[in-house]
Amino acid sequence: MSSKILLDSESHMDRSLSSPGNTPSSSTDRKVSEDFTGRYPYEPLPSDRHIHLLLLKPPASSSTQDIPLIPATLQVSWAGPGCRDPSSYQPYKALSYEWGSPPSNPSDTPTMLLDNHPIHIRQNLHDALQSILHNHHRLYGESPLYLRVDALCINQLDDREKGHQVQLMKTIYKAAETVIVWLGMGTACTDEAMELLKMERGDLNKYIKQGNLSWKERQGLMHLYCNATYWKRVWILQEFVMARDYVVLYNRLFVTKEYFERGLDIAKRWSRSSGPRRTTNTVSIRDWPALEIAHGAPQAIIVLRNLLEIPSESTLYNHLVTVYIHGFKATDPRDYVFALLGISGDGDEIVPDYELSTSEVYCMVILTREARSRTIMNLPDGGFHLKLADLMGISRERALRLQQILKEEEEARLATWGYIYL
Repeated sequence: MSSKILLDSESHMDRSLSSPGNTPSSSTDRKVSEDFTGRYPYEPLPSDRHIHLLLLKPPASSSTQDIPLIPATLQVSWAGPGCRDPSSYQPYKALSYEWGSPPSNPSDTPTMLLDNHPIHIRQNLHDALQSILHNHHRLYGESPLYLRVDALCINQLDDREKGHQVQLMKTIYKAAETVIVWLGMGTACTDEAMELLKMERGDLNKYIKQGNLSWKERQGLMHLYCNATYWKRVWILQEFVMARDYVVLYNRLFVTKEYFERGLDIAKRWSRSSGPRRTTNTVSIRDWPALEIAHGAPQAIIVLRNLLEIPSESTLYNHLVTVYIHGFKATDPRDYVFALLGISGDGDEIVPDYELSTSEVYCMVILTREARSRTIMNLPDGGFHLKLADLMGISRERALRLQQILKEEEEARLATWGYIYL
């Protein structure tokens, strides 16, 4: 990183912006966490290639809670199956979910037992674990349930461990047998939509083409594919894209990858259908909500999954554009970059480091892109760099000043190179 940027007089301001206590609150992202675990006594991991897993057990009765406590143990495993000692690798599932906003009083949150230590967890995680346990036998039979849950499997008070674990996220979610996508508790409408997706393909196609969808089913489909706040978290991009297989869990119901993506395919065909239509204002009763579903965040994520096979397209720049267009959110603005590194073909050029300020991460992205294109920065106001600045909460005035600093240093470097080698 440039010495001018590191020593810039406004670096203190940038670090304040990047600290967890001062990050924007417009989102409920999951890599910045308060201590909800009651200071569970985490042991250091054996190496930077190891991870923690939860071994979930049947709920235990409690005299202080109406709902039985969820017990689990924390176990160490190698990250991914590529270890020389197979016994140190434990196959597992991974949970992808929205952390949810921190409660004003953590003691009011649900309690679970982690190695017999009572710990507080956020309501959305508690709901997810309850639903997973409810569906465990239908999904996975009698096999033990080893689950990766980042909120509990990472010591959130250890910045070094968090940095190393973020670098492993691509491996963690790619190696998982299944990624469990938790959308939340849902409503009666979402229950109807989930049941709808389980119909046979031909029957479902016919049902939709004949205009038989009820208002509740339409509303449920909108919540499932568009309105669930899960679809706005920037970290889900990596978790969802890297998954070899996944199931979508909403309340106590689930659909497999095949059925979930079939709904997207049907919505695309549905949105292109022809024939007589009844309209209210500008919304086609027959088409709604097909257009919204066909162009929503889940479809964009499926496209990103396909782009992984095309390294020239699966770039940090392209992914940042997707995040910008679809309005994905991050509590910590640095995560707009860090969350995308694992699915970017050029992601290895940046190392997640939460000791860097927001402006420093912003400049790293600019330098990486410019190094790849071998051009000097001179973009107009509508250029990518300023859109990135808007995304990360950096003022345009500040962004232009940083760009000018980088441009001057690049010109100086090129002048020195020319002097030496001419």
